[in-house]
Parts: sequence; C-alpha cells; structure tokens
Amino acid sequence: MSFDMITLLLVILLQQAPLAPVQAPSPESAAPPPTAPMSEDEYTTLVRQLDSPVWSEREAATMRMARANIEVPIGRIETSLQEGGLSLEQVMRLLRVMEIRLLHAARGAIGIQMPLNQAGVPGDLVRVSGVRVSAVIPGLPAEKVLQPGDLITHIDDQPISNREDLARIVQRHWPGDLLRFRVVRTSTRPGEQEAERSRTEYLELEITLGSTDDLRRSGGTQSVLDPALVDRRQRLIALYEQYGAVPSMIPAPLDPNRIELETEADPMIRGILRQLEAAREGRYTMTMAQLRTQMIQKLTSLETALLEGDLPEEQRRILERRRVRLQELIDSADPQRRW
Repeated sequence: MSFDMITLLLVILLQQAPLAPVQAPSPESAAPPPTAPMSEDEYTTLVRQLDSPVWSEREAATMRMARANIEVPIGRIETSLQEGGLSLEQVMRLLRVMEIRLLHAARGAIGIQMPLNQAGVPGDLVRVSGVRVSAVIPGLPAEKVLQPGDLITHIDDQPISNREDLARIVQRHWPGDLLRFRVVRTSTRPGEQEAERSRTEYLELEITLGSTDDLRRSGGTQSVLDPALVDRRQRLIALYEQYGAVPSMIPAPLDPNRIELETEADPMIRGILRQLEAAREGRYTMTMAQLRTQMIQKLTSLETALLEGDLPEEQRRILERRRVRLQELIDSADPQRRW
C-alpha cells in the first residue's frame, strides 16, 4: 500500500472518531490554595517596617497589614499593642490598621434578601427557627446555592433565629472564607396528589463568601445590614484611648504654659496634642505635614461615623466635640501659619 493511501485512511479514521469531551476545571482545582497564617518572623519584620526611616516603606507595611485579613488576625495586632515596646509611630500605625479592619474593610456577604418578619410560606410543613431567604441577588455567591423560600437554621453549627444573627456571623468572616449552612428547603411538585406535593429537604450547603462591597454595588432594594458596626466602633475607640492617648516615647510636658494639654478631657485629642508638641520640637518621627495629613484622615473617619444613624446620643455628643476640636488642631497645623 502506498504512503498516500495510508495517509488518506488515517484522515478518514480521525474524522469518524468521536472527539473526547473537554473537561472544564472543577471549582476545587481552579480555586487558589487557602492563605496560611503569617509566620512570626514575617509578622515581626512587618511591624519593624512600620517604624522604617523611609516613609514609603512605612506606608507599604501599614497597607499590607490592613489587607492581611486572614494571615494576621486582629487579635494578633491587639497582642502587639498590649506587649508594648513599640515606638509611637508603630503604635499609631497599628491603630490605623485596626481602624481600617474594623470600620472600612469589606466584610463577608452571601447575597440574599431577608424579610423583616419570619412568617412562614403557604404550604410550609416545617416550623423551625431560622431566617427565610426572600430573594437571592444575581452575581453573588448565594445565587448558585440557595433558593427563595429556603430557611437557614445554622451557620457553622451556630443556630440563628433572626436577620441580625445571620449578619453578625457572616460579617465576622472575610470575603473568600468558606461557611457551612444548614438549610430547610420545602418544594412543591406539580401533578401529584395534594398530600404528596410538598417535599421537605434538610440540606448541608457550603458557600464561599463574597464581599459587602459587591453587595452594595448590586443595587438591591435593601441596605447592607451591619448590626455589629456599633460594637466594632466602640472597640476601636477603646483601643485609641488605651494605647494612642499617651505615647510612651514622649514625656509629659512640665511647662505651666502647656495647661491646655494637661486639662484636655478627650484622650484622643490629648494624644494628638502631645504629637504636635513633639513635632514642633523636632522629637517626633513624622513631619508636621505628615501629622496634619494623619489628622485629616482621622477627621474623615469621625465624620463618617457621625453620618451613621444608629449612634447612642452620648457617643454622638462625644464624637461631635472631638470632631470640632480636631478641626481646630488641623487648622493650627496649617503650614501657612506661624508657631
């Protein structure tokens, strides 16, 4: 048989042979490996860089810690503050990291709408405690896992009974975390006898969390529920009062003309006054311009907090007084002014 004849037969056989289906990678194989906690040496190096003589290195280390939600737990940062031995620059930057983590970082979200009440659905044969899914939001994780009408009873083995329970548990986690949901699903099958139509399933489902930023951008009719925001804000205030008020590297002023500092009631403002005094005398690690920028950032955070409608009245008064006083100090640090 000639070479041309053999080639022709091979071509015919290949055309008749069925093509093997191309398998798309499974979500498990395509998913990146889980992020491991940061080693102690890496963490120590990062904290040391917070006090680098190079400003860009200090900023890079601050942002790295602020974004390392899984690698560096919040409790680890609080332990560093408790142990002490840090410069004022390191303390203030760690507090800034805590502020970003507690108030500004995107938190976990699943992408559902929940009714304000927990009334059952028609034909529901199950009466158990939980949160009913009234709708799933397109483009968010719940869309492929949950269905309207599902009743979520547990998250990671923790029972939930209302919207606030669900939001608190989910938002304690970060985008990308995997949570286990227990769900009661009641479905109706058409074309059968009345008594056989309803079917109740008890499901164990897993959802990889999305982001509250995506949830806000989804344009849903409900606002993002964050019942733990007040608690997180109080936690941050307590940290500033405990660690940021009296920097250990700056001695208390002895000059009687500095009575303003000694009589200042607000601990955060008292700490800022000490920083300003040290900056004027050249004893501080930040320039006056950098310190003024930091104060402007704090003012922005205060104004954001005051826009929230769920603040207790006493806390609102404290923050309002702090905002006014901080604006005065920012104006006094204007480089166009003379000291």
